[in-house]
Amino acid sequence: MADVDFSDMDAATSWFEAQSREKRCALGSRAALRVAGCVGLLEGKLRELRTLLTLRAALTSYVYTITGSAHGQKRFSTIAESAAFAAESAMHSVPSPEPNFDISFSPESITHSAANEAARAAISAVETIDYDAHLSANSAAFSGRYSNSAIVAVCYRDRVKSQGFVPKAAGFLAMQIDSAFTADHLVDLPLWSGSNVPEALFIAHGQFMQSLYSRQDWAFWADWYRGMWDGTFRDWDLAIEVAKLPNEVWEGEDAVAKVAAAIRQIEAERKGRFDRPDNVPELQRKKLLEHVQRLLASPDMTALAAEGAADTLERAISQYLKEAPANCLPDALAHLEDVPALFRRIAVTVKSSERAETKARKLADDIETLNTKIARLEADLRDARAKTVHGLFTQSALKAAGTAFGAGLVGSLGLAIGHFFGDWPSDLTLENFRGWTSDMGTAEPKPEAARLPPIYDA
Repeated sequence: MADVDFSDMDAATSWFEAQSREKRCALGSRAALRVAGCVGLLEGKLRELRTLLTLRAALTSYVYTITGSAHGQKRFSTIAESAAFAAESAMHSVPSPEPNFDISFSPESITHSAANEAARAAISAVETIDYDAHLSANSAAFSGRYSNSAIVAVCYRDRVKSQGFVPKAAGFLAMQIDSAFTADHLVDLPLWSGSNVPEALFIAHGQFMQSLYSRQDWAFWADWYRGMWDGTFRDWDLAIEVAKLPNEVWEGEDAVAKVAAAIRQIEAERKGRFDRPDNVPELQRKKLLEHVQRLLASPDMTALAAEGAADTLERAISQYLKEAPANCLPDALAHLEDVPALFRRIAVTVKSSERAETKARKLADDIETLNTKIARLEADLRDARAKTVHGLFTQSALKAAGTAFGAGLVGSLGLAIGHFFGDWPSDLTLENFRGWTSDMGTAEPKPEAARLPPIYDA
């Protein structure tokens, strides 16, 4: 565990400055989710909107934890700013008292205080994605402080009713325990791993879960929140797509219904059949489980292979975004953005201390997800090649694609997926990726816009 007092804002900020942005996001979003149930203590429309936007902020921060620079810092900073602003606006939409734990305050007033602190924890968590390292670290420290304040508030609310015990530093202790783990491991760790959940907060959590599962529009959020609480959530492909929903879907009194409809559409599209390329066949589960046993027989090398593939892809993607320059990959490569995170998921699963049977099943699930993602990537590249790449990209973007996604990258990726799919690479492996990069090498650049002559003052 970190040798730092997280209740000391200066010390906590200094410690967070020395951590990766992914780890700041992980600790901040975990702090926020520990107390998200406090927002559910509110009633009516106020609860629905604030619950949605608080969970959105925490989700955005968590998604950055697992995708990191693969999706582009600038792109996620824009998403984060929107999520933070929306949650802040919802929090101030109806006046509520500031935290005040004097015995004269009613449980209802303290309930608002607990909900406010929980919302502030989520807002601070998503603000850890900020460009500035000091502001990012400071936001992570604040997420811990607000989370702890929410715990104190909800426990004080219970004390007003029953004269129960009020823990003063449960949130800080939980963050201290989290500090011993990497960002990758934190994604799979129960929110209260290694520490006891305060009774009043556990009751609020149970009530929150019941309210989420009581309506179909909250199905995704119920599964995600429960999975994060238990450390069992796996469907990060879906979570990433939800985090990237445009702002207009999150706005208005009908935001809950609009977001639910958008999520159902995403799920339908993911379940819907796509024209899978012949060169990426579906994996046979029985054969895959046998292959997984061979992979798990050499866990260190298997994890290194997955992490190495993720590192190689992330460097290539970052290089393209920098040299193109661009905020995201070309549409034909959209699925490639998610591949590094899938390799890292494989590494985390392999290094986990779970029971052998559970680990084998999870690793097989991870590899099947990777297989589907590669199939979709190859399908998009096949469709893109059927059209034309002439005149679509600037000269710098064409050059960047040739440098970043050349033979070295394609060869490394082909070997990596062959290793995990259990098939030795052939000339059919990534044939559309290879063909697309070749097409980009001979493509005509987009015509440059005509430059206006300089204007001089008379």
